[in-house]
Amino acid sequence: MKQGVRTALYFVAAVVITAVISVAVTLTVINRGRGDRVVLDTGTYQSYQSLAPLLELKDTILKEHYGKAVTSDSLLEGALKGMIGSLDDPYARYYTEEEYKAYLEKLGGAYHGIGALVGQPDEKGVPVLKVYEDSPAQKAGILDGDIITAVDGNTLANLTMEEVEAFFGGKDGTTVHLDILRNGAPQTMDVTRGQGVVNRVTHKLLNQRTGYIRIDQFTGTARDEFTEALRDLTDKSMRCLVLDLRDDPGGELSQVVAIADELLPEGVIVTVRSTDGKADVYKSDAKCVTVPMAVLVNENSASASEILAAAIQDSGAGTVVGTKTYGKGVVQTTAELASNGGWVKLTTAAYFTPGGANVDGRGVQPDIEVDLAENIKGKPISEIDTDDDAQLWAALDEVRDQADAQSSAG
Repeated sequence: MKQGVRTALYFVAAVVITAVISVAVTLTVINRGRGDRVVLDTGTYQSYQSLAPLLELKDTILKEHYGKAVTSDSLLEGALKGMIGSLDDPYARYYTEEEYKAYLEKLGGAYHGIGALVGQPDEKGVPVLKVYEDSPAQKAGILDGDIITAVDGNTLANLTMEEVEAFFGGKDGTTVHLDILRNGAPQTMDVTRGQGVVNRVTHKLLNQRTGYIRIDQFTGTARDEFTEALRDLTDKSMRCLVLDLRDDPGGELSQVVAIADELLPEGVIVTVRSTDGKADVYKSDAKCVTVPMAVLVNENSASASEILAAAIQDSGAGTVVGTKTYGKGVVQTTAELASNGGWVKLTTAAYFTPGGANVDGRGVQPDIEVDLAENIKGKPISEIDTDDDAQLWAALDEVRDQADAQSSAG
């Protein structure tokens, strides 16, 4: 986020719900006029009274500010977003009613934007992990592996995923100007935002015996797609399974728990501890995959991906292969603001693996650590030729050796 924008948000961060403040001032006058007949209890009255300077600030801005015209509503929205921005919570966000509707559509597998899956921001920008078929991004010529450095002049370097997504989203038919790096060379292009629906799971059978399932994100219809993929591979008598979570940024807790339940034997999947000390323990039943299994991860595997990888690792149900994961071990929840229909997303809990570890800032360490060659490292997984994918081959060797050992023992 540009410094000017961030400064503006903090400038209006003090302007909190104008209607509430108006009530506070009114109650102040009433309380003074009625002497001992106090309308509110002392604590509530003092709380409202302490907010009175905020109404004064709002009135001062509306009266004195020189420049682009502002309204009480725009100041309120800026204040709400500024309050969230003041938190030490990179995953927190305030949504207007319309923004939250778009957010839910995205979780459902739909998108309004450019139609591309991007990875975690770094000092360059955000890598394009996957361009969706028939999307605005594909039509504009964006490729898997491009690095988007700026949107409409706003740099994306070292932002949060929430901030990045806010730049890409927008009304269908509007145009967004992108600065990108392709193989190190700068380019610019315009993309007209649109809408579409994406699939989250792909699968295939390798060499007639090894199942391969890739999950792009734990959102939308991912759980149903995964169930169908697993059923199809089982019907084809797969002898072992490779689950590819590389470049998967995460998603919904309910989705990853449901998928883990299909894979794992009876036991704990994940424990979620909230700020009030309450612990919710999610468990799997005895029904599970019985063939040897490996899980592929990398530095872009985050959140729900780490929950699944750690659960498989800690339960001994499979082997984790690749490089250390991103390290996002916290959970966000949303709550509606009844006063204006807006929504707030806050970090409210941390998750812990079956072994009791929290991966936040640390990630999941693979059982077999394998990196890609330097000349292909950083490329989207879909763009890597199978013959060059050292991580995939390490996983295939592991599960096939286990399958052969089981056959010999049987």
